[in-house]
This record gives sequence, structure tokens and C-alpha cells, in this order.
Amino acid sequence: MAKKTGKSGGSTRGTAPSEPIATGVFAFEGDADTDLRQRWNVDTMLGAIHDFGRIRHIHRDIGTVPELKYYIDKWLLKRYATYQVGYFSFHGDPGNLWLDGRNRVSLEDLGTMINGRAEGRVIHFGSCSVLRAGEARLREFRRRTRARAVIGYRKTVYDDLELTAFELLLLEALSRYRQTGAPARHMYDNYGYLCDKLGFEYIY
Repeated sequence: MAKKTGKSGGSTRGTAPSEPIATGVFAFEGDADTDLRQRWNVDTMLGAIHDFGRIRHIHRDIGTVPELKYYIDKWLLKRYATYQVGYFSFHGDPGNLWLDGRNRVSLEDLGTMINGRAEGRVIHFGSCSVLRAGEARLREFRRRTRARAVIGYRKTVYDDLELTAFELLLLEALSRYRQTGAPARHMYDNYGYLCDKLGFEYIY
């Protein structure tokens, strides 16, 4: 579901910005599998879309809370301003990211780490059910971070192939459109079945 909060969050109203919403992705990824021999990860997926010339990326593996904070601070430096999408790929439950089996980061924790520095950027949770956190918490998270948009899923995802396909299509839409709400409309108009199945949320 696409929701406009009415907050500024760095989105441009009236006249479309001159640049696409996203030309780059800065990906933070936890250990999705206990079997370290598993070869698939977010870096593989982002490499595929990069090969089509759509979007470039930086990928960092995250295992601890200090690592997450360190690389969030890196992402938010001016030198990485063209990596507009912060892509958080971790196990999730409503309102929380799990970096591994022990380290949990809530939306409130993440909002404190970002602390208003995400203006003009997009925060995307490639994680199950994180956005099933309640509308008040999501509005406060966006206000606290000042993100242009907050994107993710309300439901638990069991089909990794469907999710991967949807993520590729979403990133392509973010690299194509300039108006903040346009990617959400594109995804619902063209892939509505998957939007509903995944519980897709796009808050701006």
C-alpha cells in the first residue's frame, strides 16, 4: 500500500526533480542462512541489475550493531549521496531487524542511528514483516529519519524467487522515475498480485 504522510522527508512536490529517485544502492546485509556455504545473497541480486546498466551498488555484510552504525554513518556521508537507497536485508519481524540470532535493532534504534540525516534518500527493508509495525511507529520513523520514502513488506515471505523478482522490478522502478510516488503506482499497476501477496508498503 502506498501512503503519503504529508511530511517533507526530502520529496519534491509540484515540479519533478531532474534526477531519478535512485542511481545507487548502499546495501546492508545480515546472515540470512546458518549454512555459510549458501551462495545467494543481496550482492548477487544487485550485481544482476548493475549488469543491465540500471543502478550501481555498494554492499556490506553486517554482523553486529556497531558494524551497522559504522556503515550507516558511511552511507550518509556526502560522498555517497548518489547511493540514495539504503537497502536493509536482514531477518525481520514487526518493527525489528535481526542482525543474527541474538542482535535485534528496532525501528526506533535505527531512527536514532540515522537521526534526521536521510533527507532525499530512500530506506528499503528487504525483510519479512518489518513494516507490520503499526502506522504510528512508521510515521515516527520516517519523521525521525527524514527519509524521502520508507519501503518494505508487512507479510512473511516464503518464496525467495518471487521476492527476488519483485525486488529487481522495484529497484528498476526507483531508477526510472523522478516523482516520489511514481514507483509505488508503477508496482501496483503492473504487479498488483505480488504487491498484495508480499504486503508491499511504500510510505512517502
